[in-house]
Amino acid sequence: MSESPTPINPVCQQMLNCRLTGNITPISWFRNILTGSGKPDVVAIILLSDIVYWYTPMMTRDEHTGDVIGIQQKFQADKLQKTYQEYADIFGFSKNQIKNAIDNLCNQDLITREFRHIKTGTGLAITNVMYIEPIFDNIVKISNKIRSPQKDRGYPPKKLGDIPVKSEGISPQKHGGPPPKKSGDLPPKSGGTYTKITTKNSTENTTTTTTACEAAAVTFENCIPEPIRSGIPELYQDHKDVLANIEAYLQSHGESYVTTELDYAAAHSTKDGGFPAFFRRSLENGWGTENLKIQQAAQTEQLIRQRRQRKKELEDKRTEQQHLADIEKRDRQIDQKIQETIDRLTPSELGRIEKEAWAEAERKTPELRGQQGQMLAAAKEKLSALPDHERDSLFQAAKATVVAAIGGLLGENHPGFQRAIDNQVLREVQQRYPLKTPLAGLRQERIKKEAQRILKTIIIHSHGLLKIDDAGETT
Repeated sequence: MSESPTPINPVCQQMLNCRLTGNITPISWFRNILTGSGKPDVVAIILLSDIVYWYTPMMTRDEHTGDVIGIQQKFQADKLQKTYQEYADIFGFSKNQIKNAIDNLCNQDLITREFRHIKTGTGLAITNVMYIEPIFDNIVKISNKIRSPQKDRGYPPKKLGDIPVKSEGISPQKHGGPPPKKSGDLPPKSGGTYTKITTKNSTENTTTTTTACEAAAVTFENCIPEPIRSGIPELYQDHKDVLANIEAYLQSHGESYVTTELDYAAAHSTKDGGFPAFFRRSLENGWGTENLKIQQAAQTEQLIRQRRQRKKELEDKRTEQQHLADIEKRDRQIDQKIQETIDRLTPSELGRIEKEAWAEAERKTPELRGQQGQMLAAAKEKLSALPDHERDSLFQAAKATVVAAIGGLLGENHPGFQRAIDNQVLREVQQRYPLKTPLAGLRQERIKKEAQRILKTIIIHSHGLLKIDDAGETT
């Protein structure tokens, strides 16, 4: 005896009717897209998932065969155009986190990043617009890889540009080089400097010597505000030139200026190891401030265009409503004049105009498609229901009409002669008896409406109701 199937979980049953949408994130990315400390770079993974979504094309299928008949991309330009701030607003991360994540994706050759100078449709120039494109082959590799290359072969070495040079305040000891030695001088086991110890300076050497990097760190912690401190790339947070420039421009230009230039340098410095020099030139020339002004000007221009467009649409709508109101008012005035004129007409004159309007409406209104077939069917049905003497009368009248029309061209026994009589009989039935069919009734309604319109037209033209007097009122 077979076992009964396990009942489905109620929540699973509810999920049958739930259709969630969003980006796709393979689990393998959390093992292969890592930070420098070997942890999953969640921000980079989320951004790569969104970039892959935008580059996934939309397919158009034939509704009958199901075949793909067209492929269309989701963005307008040749590449996906994004800004760090857009991604920060979408996912709730800081702008610096977004920038670091994009850097990580570029360093791992999962995406390419390009900065362009473009012009808007109004001719406004915008510099350093970022365009992103995924590297498909490398994304497929990490999507199908079980362990990350970092865990298999150790973490990748830093690029040469990421290591500050000696001139930037890094001691030779940190690069692994031996300390300078003098003959007979050995450094103490507990650490310290290599200064020769004498009776004169022994007291001075009991104090702790502060290195340049430690001094820079103290200055960094105590003098630089937290928003600026968090915006400095991690690799350069102890760089003496970066810290010195920040302190100098904080005093001369203020926190807002430094923050703007720091964000700009962090977003646009692409050369390995070139951030300190790029940041210094940005502070000197105000690149970030100028770029911010351009963006604000573009946003202001866009808002002005939108306000003008809304204002124009509102004015057009009001003009159209006023025009329709004027037309309705004029139509009411004309209808009132028409009715007053009809009330003054004699019955015979009104009857003559109505008859003329009806005849004109019948002439202008064509028969509907299929109407003749319905009328012939109704005539045949009426003919079969007539008594014998009326049927004989119809045939005699039809025969006389056919003979008068064709004379002696055909004998009475000719098939064409008999068909002509049958057709004439049906026409006689349609003329003598009222035959009601759906299409004929619909045509009569159209004729009636057209006759009413023609009646008004005749009265308007014959009595001059469209003439306008000096006061602007209808006469």
